[in-house]
Amino acid sequence: MASAKKNLQKAQDKLRSILKEQSNLLRIFYRDEELIGGSYGEVFIRCGQPTCRCHQEGGHFATRLSQWVAGKLKTKIVRVADRNRVKTASDHYKAHKSALRDLRKLHSEELKLLKNIVELKTTQYQ
Repeated sequence: MASAKKNLQKAQDKLRSILKEQSNLLRIFYRDEELIGGSYGEVFIRCGQPTCRCHQEGGHFATRLSQWVAGKLKTKIVRVADRNRVKTASDHYKAHKSALRDLRKLHSEELKLLKNIVELKTTQYQ
């Protein structure tokens, strides 16, 4: 009987820990941030414009935003004036996606733990 109570206490402590972690992860969704989906990155390209210096110099850096849409990778060139805003918004998007993955994992652990708590609290009718 003491062992069952000890196991129940451990499970409840673990549940409190999970709920605290979930609460911390959920805070990101309350922040007022702009999100832009996709991966922000710099690539070395030749743009194809005949008057551009990249034809003589072999290429130049371009900043782009890549995202999978309907099974295809779509990329957009980011204007120089928008680079900081887009980079920040893309980073916020990644943070939200990461928090969702972590919450999904925690939710799965929480459900298993709740089922375990129900089993530990259940007694048989004699």
